[in-house]
Amino acid sequence: MRPDPASILIVDDEPAICDLIRDELSDCGYVCWTATDPRQARDLLGIRRFDLLITDISMPQVSGLDLLAHVKRRAPDSKVILITGRSSRDYLVQALMLGADDYVEKPFSTEDLVAVVSEALDSDGCIPKLPIRAAEAIETSLQAKQASFDGVRALARAVEAKDPYTFHHSEHVAYYAVHLAREVGLEEPLVERVRVASLLHDVGKIGVPDHILTKSERLTDEEFEFIRRHPALGADIVANITLFDREARLIRHHHEDWDGRGYPDALAGEQIPPGSRIMQAADCMDAMLMERTYKKGYPVGEVLDELVRCSGTQFAPEISEAAVRWCRRNSSKLVLPHRPLEAVA
Repeated sequence: MRPDPASILIVDDEPAICDLIRDELSDCGYVCWTATDPRQARDLLGIRRFDLLITDISMPQVSGLDLLAHVKRRAPDSKVILITGRSSRDYLVQALMLGADDYVEKPFSTEDLVAVVSEALDSDGCIPKLPIRAAEAIETSLQAKQASFDGVRALARAVEAKDPYTFHHSEHVAYYAVHLAREVGLEEPLVERVRVASLLHDVGKIGVPDHILTKSERLTDEEFEFIRRHPALGADIVANITLFDREARLIRHHHEDWDGRGYPDALAGEQIPPGSRIMQAADCMDAMLMERTYKKGYPVGEVLDELVRCSGTQFAPEISEAAVRWCRRNSSKLVLPHRPLEAVA
């Protein structure tokens, strides 16, 4: 429970909207400030802390995204809800990267707004819903499958923007997964499904707090629980775009182990979709080969030994054998720290 009423700054260049929101939230017991000039709002944010900022995205001179970035730099624990119009949905990916908590779309009902405000203020430690809601907005605003893919791929890139250790990781995983899928004889439509799912496989990490995602020391059990949530959250995000419902299932299960000790559903053996088994091996191959600030890349021979050692426990035996076979036959095609993907693809 909060000891004092939450303080809220409402910013919109339409005074009537500011007044409407202020009156409704004041009746709910919140302490509300308003600003119709975004420059005035930025000044207010510089001299006092607010529990929540509600701001229109599209405003002259200083946009809602500018205010969002300003708040997250000065008071990262403050919540931010964006007010969008249909024409400003394209900004949702940027909003995700900057740390927005939710949005309401004009025209909105005051009941919906109050519900979103209440949830944002009470959501400490919870996985944010904005990635899923943004995916829903992308589906309704983009018609072509490629355009939809580009939109969700932007969400995945937002993860890499937060975590420099995984820069280009998704491209590497897709590269290996495609080769392994063909090595085990999957038909091309299924290979393409694996490729798309691999490019999006870590999108759920957008729900992992930055300090956990970029931590170089050993994670605590509580921190690792956040990491363990990312396959399910990623699947939920992608599943909101109906064109990718089958890819969503592959994403959900790409951390399941052959012996049933993986997550999120502890599937085992043939219960794990073949595409997910392939993605898991590809993911681990890149993680082992690449350098990080906390480790050097494994020598290729050590990677092959690990694929053999974990066959039947972490990895499906058929996938382990295919990975070792492909690596030995194509050593010049491995992505190594001194050999970027562009040089081998």
